[in-house]
Formats: sequence, C-alpha cells, structure tokens
Amino acid sequence: MIQRRLLAAVSIALLGVGAAWLVTSATDRADARVSNRAAGVGVFDPTSGSWQLRDTAGVTRSFFYGVPGDLPLLGDWDCDGEDTVGMYRPSTGFVYLRNSNSFGVADLSFYFGIPGDIPFVGDWNGNGCDTLAIYRSATVFLSNALTTGPASDQFFFGIPGDRPFAGDFDGNGTTDFGLHRPGSGFVYYATGIPAGSVAETAGSFYYGIPGDRVIAGDWDLDSDETVGLFRSSEERFYLRNDNSLGVADVSFSFGSAGRLPVAGDFA
Repeated sequence: MIQRRLLAAVSIALLGVGAAWLVTSATDRADARVSNRAAGVGVFDPTSGSWQLRDTAGVTRSFFYGVPGDLPLLGDWDCDGEDTVGMYRPSTGFVYLRNSNSFGVADLSFYFGIPGDIPFVGDWNGNGCDTLAIYRSATVFLSNALTTGPASDQFFFGIPGDRPFAGDFDGNGTTDFGLHRPGSGFVYYATGIPAGSVAETAGSFYYGIPGDRVIAGDWDLDSDETVGLFRSSEERFYLRNDNSLGVADVSFSFGSAGRLPVAGDFA
C-alpha cells in the first residue's frame, strides 16, 4: 500500500512537471516574438532564385534558395524568434521552408493550396510561431499548422486582383490581414480573424503609386507593424511608421528591378 501511494505521488509530481513544461514552452515561444531589432527587408529574384537580405544596420547577405518561378516567404517556422526563408511554388502548390537564411535544402515541405494561390505569412493565433495563409479570388484561407490539411479559418476579404500582405497592425501580438490594390495604390486592412464570413476593414489609405509592392514591418520598434513598399522601377524601399496616408519616414536604395520584396525580423 505504501509503495502504491509513493508511485502515485511520483506520477502526480511528474504530471505537474510536464504541465509546467508545456506552459513554459508556450510562454517561451510567445516571448521569442518580442525583439529588440527593427524589421529588415529583403528582395528575391524570381528568375534565378537569388536572395538578398538587408538588416537595419545596412548589412546584406546573399544566397540562392528556390527555383525560377517560386514566390518568396519569410517567417519564424521553428518558433526561435528569427525569420527565415521559404518558397511557395505556384505551379504545384508546394511549400519549402528553411530554418536558416542560407543556401541548402528545405527543413520542411508540404502541399498547401492549389496552383495560382498567393501565399502570405503570419502568427494568426499569437503562439509565437508563423504559419501560412493563401489568398484566392478574394478569399483568405489560413492555417495554424505547417502541414497539409484543411484551413483553420476562411473568410472573404477584398476583390479579385488585390495582393495580400500581413502585419500586426494593432500591436496585440497576433498577425492581421492587409490588401494592396496595385492599380491604384489603395491599402486597407482588417484586425483579428472575423467572427462572420467577411472581414471588416479596420483602416484604409493610399500609399505609393500603381505597380508598387507593399510589405509591413515594425520599422521603429513601437510594437505595431506598418506599411512599407518596394518601387521596382527606382530599386528603392519607402517605409512609413504609421498606417495612414503620408510620405515615407525612411527610404533607401536596395535591390534591383523585377525583384519581389519581403520584410522580417532576422539577425
């Protein structure tokens, strides 16, 4: 009897340790998203698979990852607080993710979406880990896991032809959804996953000119993410510290014509 009681006590203690580990792990993943680095930018050459990443100190690294025709992704796939590269192959709907910003093979690959979908990246549930969403004919399909499977949520947002981007626009720790209308430079965004079938716009404004590509990042370390854009014709980035109509707070030359921009938190 005494021996059974001792075993039960040890089992309860181990369960307690396991529960504490789970809580601590989740907390650590969320804390990993808090950074003392402002967001950096990068460009991807869809004709060659070449990457260039530029941090806020102006230091640039270059490497090859992907094949011609791939679309670039940048996210924290392994929940370590650093964004690393990934590729979406629109011809097949396959995703190839890497846990370091360097040449090499994918650490994780899976099928997500269908040919022609537009992918984008975010931490949709605030757990400190990035996953994917796709934009298809004015519908958002998002997943909270880096696996093939049905969407965790889906809803209507925007009109066909809009381009998706993502950022934590209200600074609450979860990623929100934005759209850019490339023909007019109109930008609008929603905060939070909608309770209904249609996302409601939380803010809208014009930023840039037709043909610009919009990204988002925490450029000034104030916890919320705001718009930036890459103007391919000028080979130049324009970053703004508020989600509103106005001129860029920071601009600099980087990249080359025809490159696709990304933004993220990388060392």
